[in-house]
Amino acid sequence: MFSFRFRAIANLLTLKNGVSLSNVYQNPQSSSRMLYGSLSTTNPSPKWELLSAICLERTPIIMPPMAKIEEEMADMFQKLDTMKSLKSDHELKQDEDKKVIASLAGENQDESNTDVATRQTAQDFEDACNEELSKFKPGSKITAEDLNGDLKSTNRKLDKHLVFVVQEKKEGKKIWKLPHAQWISGETLRETAERALKEHVKTPDTSVRLLGNAPWGVHTIKYPSSIREKVGFTGAKIFFFKAQLLSACTTCSDTEHHWLGRNELTEYLDPQYLRSVQKFLIDED
Repeated sequence: MFSFRFRAIANLLTLKNGVSLSNVYQNPQSSSRMLYGSLSTTNPSPKWELLSAICLERTPIIMPPMAKIEEEMADMFQKLDTMKSLKSDHELKQDEDKKVIASLAGENQDESNTDVATRQTAQDFEDACNEELSKFKPGSKITAEDLNGDLKSTNRKLDKHLVFVVQEKKEGKKIWKLPHAQWISGETLRETAERALKEHVKTPDTSVRLLGNAPWGVHTIKYPSSIREKVGFTGAKIFFFKAQLLSACTTCSDTEHHWLGRNELTEYLDPQYLRSVQKFLIDED
């Protein structure tokens, strides 16, 4: 994941005329000729079309089930804590009750002693807790949205990550992708990603947290020769930024959108596009 993010940052260091800063440092004489030659051009056109996309995730709401190795580690640490820990207040209370019973074992108990009669022992407290626990019924992890297959809701797959994707119509085809926007001169790539998010999701600024100022990944698209001549770009570079949804999203835009789990992404995203996205997503399997 981190090597892929470094590769994305390296793409940012590529100049618009195709000369990279690494080449300038490695071969300064030839690179300077290329740079000065490009500066002498009156209106140099950028080689790559730059876009920023936002990967908005709803993180798990409940704890996912532990894997086998996690259960073994948790059991081991529990045993170590039990061996090295001091007695809890409840255990100290049990020891105190034993001492009281031992001191009264050979004596006649006075029934008028209200302190002894009304005293709640540790065993009484434990029985009351067990009785209350037996009445507790945990809620279901499966929601109504899970049963109905509502992909537009975040109230599903509560123990999994969900990714926000939108549908775009291009050349008569419906394409699913992360929200993106074209870079405008004068703004940073992060600002472009923030603008793409506001165009598709209407939430307060406190409802979304962007993770870092540098992109997490990049996806490169090379245009066919016919499109290159028309748009003036060799292709497009899409820089991915990550964000987390902190509160429920109830006012999404009118564009078709879904909240998809890791496995569901394979059904909607283009395979090559998906490979670029999966490189900076945490695998849940």
